[in-house]
Amino acid sequence: MKKNLFIISILLMTVFNLYAQDNQRITDPKDGQEILSGSVTRDGLISMGDWFQEEYNLYTPDSIVVEHLQFHKDDYPWIFIVLGTWCGDSREQVPHFFKILDQINYPADRIYMVAVDRDKKAKDFCIGDYDIKLVPTFIFSRQGDEIGRITETPTETLERDFMNILNGRVAAPVD
Repeated sequence: MKKNLFIISILLMTVFNLYAQDNQRITDPKDGQEILSGSVTRDGLISMGDWFQEEYNLYTPDSIVVEHLQFHKDDYPWIFIVLGTWCGDSREQVPHFFKILDQINYPADRIYMVAVDRDKKAKDFCIGDYDIKLVPTFIFSRQGDEIGRITETPTETLERDFMNILNGRVAAPVD
């Protein structure tokens, strides 16, 4: 059942992305700052200020792990990223993750991102089925099944956790 739900969710996200307005800005009631909510793109994140490029430039992924990830190009899963542009961990980890993805030439059409507010709600997008408690959350799926996730901060490093998920060394969530 969870496999079917994930496949349907990916299809709905794809359709939603075709018709949705990406990078919708709302005002954060806590601090009055603009944040993104709903479907977002990398350009949308970059438009939120210097933090994305600064963190991207600061990060140096482990080249040996990156080489391993490049070797497994055919095994690339779908990646669903849930983040908060108001969240310090998202502002750090998401640009770092994109640095890894760029170095391995990860296909951009296999990534979908949704920004949430502080209540973990996304404008015009329901993420309730994904059990999001902390952001960022990187969810990896293959053939409709979730194969692993990185939640908030990596266990080791982002690239090593990504490699461990690809290699099946991380237990998939239980229904």
